[in-house]
Amino acid sequence: MDMAVNVRVSSVELQNCKNVVQGKLYFPCSKSHSLKRADVLGVYGQNGSGKTAIVSAFQVVRTLLNGGPLESGIDRLIYQRSDTARFLFTFLIGMANKHYEVVYDFSLTKRDLDADDAVNLANDRQRDPVTVTHEEIRYKQLVKGARYRTLIAFTQAGRETKAAPNTVASKMRSRKDDRFVSYKVSAVLAQQQHTSFIFRKDNFGLLEQTLDELPYQLVRALKQVFAARLFVLSNHDSGRSLADVSIPIHYSSPNQEDYGVIELPINHPKKVDRKTYALLTQMFQAISKILKEIVPGLTVEVRNLGDQIMEGGGRGVRIELAARREGRLLPISCESDGIKKLVAVLSSLIVMYNDPNACIVIDELDAGIYEFLLGELVKILKDSGKGQLLFTSHNLRLLEVLEKENLVFTSANPQNRYIVLKGIRDSSNIRDVYLRAIQLGNDGDEVYQPTDRYEIMEAFDEAGEQNNA
Repeated sequence: MDMAVNVRVSSVELQNCKNVVQGKLYFPCSKSHSLKRADVLGVYGQNGSGKTAIVSAFQVVRTLLNGGPLESGIDRLIYQRSDTARFLFTFLIGMANKHYEVVYDFSLTKRDLDADDAVNLANDRQRDPVTVTHEEIRYKQLVKGARYRTLIAFTQAGRETKAAPNTVASKMRSRKDDRFVSYKVSAVLAQQQHTSFIFRKDNFGLLEQTLDELPYQLVRALKQVFAARLFVLSNHDSGRSLADVSIPIHYSSPNQEDYGVIELPINHPKKVDRKTYALLTQMFQAISKILKEIVPGLTVEVRNLGDQIMEGGGRGVRIELAARREGRLLPISCESDGIKKLVAVLSSLIVMYNDPNACIVIDELDAGIYEFLLGELVKILKDSGKGQLLFTSHNLRLLEVLEKENLVFTSANPQNRYIVLKGIRDSSNIRDVYLRAIQLGNDGDEVYQPTDRYEIMEAFDEAGEQNNA
């Protein structure tokens, strides 16, 4: 984009997503409206209490903002007693010395299958029957008395489509410059290909023709600034590294104009073009500077195995990932699972530390990482970083290094999944407050669904008896 733009998420609201009937959490920037300082938010809670639902929501919004199709299996994201899941992402956008609040509100709906559709789905001949049935972007300038205005809204109901507000809809249906044809084609393809209508790549020409300058720049900011720098490390991604399949690496260029994620195989070489090779080489030099400080003597590098002709005819390089320890070079597969996770995590945290527009989401950040080291890393990122980091964790060490505005806790109530602990003072040890809330409750909010150690022991006994029988 031509002008300096800053974007970050200020809040996320879920409705009927996995086991979250209703839940909303806020980043620290929602109160401070700061777009420069680091914005760190940790989500804590019992297993199965809605932590991963937040990570999944970020995966979905990344897919839609990038104009991609919904992934296979997305129907599992919708609460079992509902046909529709709703997501509301609120963003802070700084642009031309003004600040705006922008809400991207969208719904995913699964349709009923007839007998033939069900057979085709079972035989992998049809995508999951989930489409984006409603999208709306609202915005307001952050000045006293400002109210939200609908920038654009789009609704799919069967074969019927509806755009709003009327000023935008009338321009889209105009016969001028073939706008009506573009609108109808984009609407049909969005439904058939399970994509966003607003953020389809081939729809941006139509948006530029029909939106005023400010609304168009706000939409562009979400797609070209935020989505380009959003990186989500899910448990599925971490599992691929633990299974010795691949390690996802989040890289950026020195001028912060090129961003990307590349899967580096663990057990065999990969072909990349020369530009990507140069970026990866630079990225691993940066990773190794940090890695050798926290794991003494260890560095990781991309080895050049020789030139390679790419499919398009251009020149590329065959590369493999290797670890160097005490002068010996070994395949990365020889390293522990914790080191592989650490390499993937560090690649994204480096981007977050240096770029105020980066948003990094990591599920189970603590998995495989030594707890004292984890606490040091998160404290450094909070105190000195520039971007956003949302993570889920079970490790209570982080409760001792973060402030109350950096923490959200899940509750046992699916109607109000995300809460803040009450009774926290500046002198409080949040870890102690949380453990007390687990035992006594949080002023009406139950943060832990009770378990009984004696009933668990009895269940073990019964299980053993059944197994021996």
